[in-house]
Amino acid sequence: MSHDLSDIVDLLASRRKYASFFEWIDKEGKEFGVGEELVKALSSGGLLQLSNLAPCNPDPPDLSCQNAQGDLIAIEVTEIVCEEAVRLNQQGQDVYRNWQPGELQATIAERLDRKDKIALQCGPYHGLYVCLFTDELMLTYQSAREELSNVVFGPFNQITDAFLLFSYQPVTKTYPVLRLTIGA
Repeated sequence: MSHDLSDIVDLLASRRKYASFFEWIDKEGKEFGVGEELVKALSSGGLLQLSNLAPCNPDPPDLSCQNAQGDLIAIEVTEIVCEEAVRLNQQGQDVYRNWQPGELQATIAERLDRKDKIALQCGPYHGLYVCLFTDELMLTYQSAREELSNVVFGPFNQITDAFLLFSYQPVTKTYPVLRLTIGA
């Protein structure tokens, strides 16, 4: 996917001012970039080996890949971000969302329920993985792990795995990823 200089200038001028780490010129590029970081984080963390990541057309799913056994996996990508904080920062206010206990769990549950209802194209797939990603200042890997450690999401009809991916952490030189527990 190529972009000319005017696309890049437009992006920089309109760049989101809040939780913008994963922002990209277009939706497809953003989804693919997040998917690449998920695959790397899962591999380096010893959680899963995925390969042959590719955008899907038609969407959904956003992406597809293969697991270690060569099975085709669908991947849906969705962002965890406070839209109100995005809007206020775009208007020049300097605010951030202070996530309260239970709010992350509720947001994830709503997103997973929505993603479980989509009609996947170009299958059949061996599974549907959902990558929830965030660059929220007050959502850290540690706080999310504590809040979600005993939470079971589902059961679902399609979703077989779900992950919460955090933006790059310079101290650890990683994109922390938390595997969510999915009920049968």
